[in-house]
Amino acid sequence: MATTAAPGQPPPPGGVVIEHKKGEVNELKAALRNPALDRDPEKKRDVIKRVIAYMTLGIDVSKLFSEMIMASASKDHVVKKMVYLYITTYATANPELSLLAINTLQKDCRDEDPMTRGLALRSFTSLRLENTKEYLPSVVAAGLKDSSPYVRKTAVIACIKLHRLAPEALVQNDAVNTLYNMLRDRDALVVSNCISALNEILQHEGGMAINKLIIHHLLNRIKEFNEWSQCVVLDMVARYKPETQQETFDIMNLLEERLKHSNSAVVLAATKVFLNLTQDMKAVHAQVYARLKAPMLTLMTGGVFEQGFVCLKHIALLTSRSPAVFAGDFKHFFCRYNDPVCVKVLKLEILTTIASVSNVQEIVEELSEYVTDTDNSVARGSVSAIGSMGVKVPEMAGIVIDALMKFVGYDITDVSAEAVICMQKLLRKYPVHADKILAKMPDFLRTIDEPEAKKALLWMLAEYGHVIPEAPYLFEPLVEGFSEETSQAVRLELLATATKLFFRRPAEMQAMLGTLLDEAISDASFTDVHDRAMLYYRLLHYDVHKAAIILSRGGTVDGPYVEEAPSELADKIFEQFNTLAVIYGEPAERFVTDERALSSVNAAAAKAAAAKAAEIEADVAASTGQASAIIKGAGNVAAIAPFSALLKAELMS
Repeated sequence: MATTAAPGQPPPPGGVVIEHKKGEVNELKAALRNPALDRDPEKKRDVIKRVIAYMTLGIDVSKLFSEMIMASASKDHVVKKMVYLYITTYATANPELSLLAINTLQKDCRDEDPMTRGLALRSFTSLRLENTKEYLPSVVAAGLKDSSPYVRKTAVIACIKLHRLAPEALVQNDAVNTLYNMLRDRDALVVSNCISALNEILQHEGGMAINKLIIHHLLNRIKEFNEWSQCVVLDMVARYKPETQQETFDIMNLLEERLKHSNSAVVLAATKVFLNLTQDMKAVHAQVYARLKAPMLTLMTGGVFEQGFVCLKHIALLTSRSPAVFAGDFKHFFCRYNDPVCVKVLKLEILTTIASVSNVQEIVEELSEYVTDTDNSVARGSVSAIGSMGVKVPEMAGIVIDALMKFVGYDITDVSAEAVICMQKLLRKYPVHADKILAKMPDFLRTIDEPEAKKALLWMLAEYGHVIPEAPYLFEPLVEGFSEETSQAVRLELLATATKLFFRRPAEMQAMLGTLLDEAISDASFTDVHDRAMLYYRLLHYDVHKAAIILSRGGTVDGPYVEEAPSELADKIFEQFNTLAVIYGEPAERFVTDERALSSVNAAAAKAAAAKAAEIEADVAASTGQASAIIKGAGNVAAIAPFSALLKAELMS
């Protein structure tokens, strides 16, 4: 019956290639009812395979439910597995018919074959039906005491399902204490499942309770666990607080071999344990960073690039707290020709963090080769990284500025723009290097047209207009092109630059400032620009000297930039080491949604949202009325046109 698959449809699992034909489901129903099918196991397998194949393609085969339940009475494990998959898929759509399968499932849970018992138990607890609550506790309890480790580990996971369906049943059967006792089970996989189950069931209490005896018992058996189970155990150990320093050292000595493991997940889990155990021991904590360097670098360079990216993300977090540890190994973070873009960008970030006086020159030379990369994010990122190194290492600011000025000469728009932006940051931090950059200002203003870079140039013109003799004349073409400027950010910067230059060069800037304010106030296409121009006008009209104090604040900075300063966010992410929080760069609470927690606060959230919406609506209405009154009091905007004369009068007074 197998034919070629329809175009555009993926083949279903198991290698069965099908083409859905009208009436095929009825044919399958007739085939399943055929008594001869039980005498031909291979043919029975094929028929049920086709049912499962149709199911996976989204074709409704629920009308075969009765026949599939009858087919479950088979000794063939493959048939049973497929039938139970079908039943668990369609159980919620056929709750009454599903009751017919309960007797078969209960019987199979007592079968002499442990594979059959485990399969039946897993399928029984996956039905998710209210009318199975009364049967499940006894079945699960029997599974927890089963002689087969396969059945026991299945029963432990069944406790989680039972907890979601009928949490009171777990309490009545004292299942939590049973799971704690099963931590001494001779099978490591059963123990691992117990830890996962307890953490899930006791989530509202902060997870499974841990003490010295439990931790030491599990650590002594750590070699018996597979990689996944080791990660589960190590994650629990990371939450443990040793009673003494000696206990801390004993645990670290015991886990030393885990740092040499071939599995990256185990290494990262062990790394988290070492970092958490020594957080209150500063000297030891610093030594731990040095000990972790070798395994982290090994993981970064080995395996597929996805593994390397994850490891680099964790290295980036470590370097943000202890950059000196990796400073001597900076060459490990140079980009390779076959690195994906995401890896290259991340390596640039790490190189910026670990830059120091001893290595920055070599790093700048290497990154200078990347500015011509075909990918724009790598090219701009390289320039930005070089600029950040200049800000971070004052002794090398001159070398960095020379490199940036060379990049501006490249015929690459984004590279030149990023170089100018970096020069602005350097001038804000180190004004002593201004002469070298300001000498090239006329060339920069003629060639740079990217909005952010243009803003940077205007800032430099405003801050150093008093030392650039031709500053007003360099600014004049920009005023003439104000009406054609499409970037709101650049328009706002033009207003700020004109105002600052006016305070420094009033005679030359008076007419230009009047023209610029007139155009900005008359043009309503950019509301923010219009409002800013009105603010400047009113400040100047009220008192020019006070306006100069307000608007001509110093543009240099003494401390670190905001993005360089330590943040609570970084500390939160560090606490969630070896989780997706590190990869996303955000705490878990920002992207993990607990549906059970949400369901309990939906009503309160809806009420609060409605109240907030009403409050915002009232504020908008009030501000609209206030704005109308201001406009009426201000009179016609055209009356502000002769602004040059007004400024002259204000200055003379």
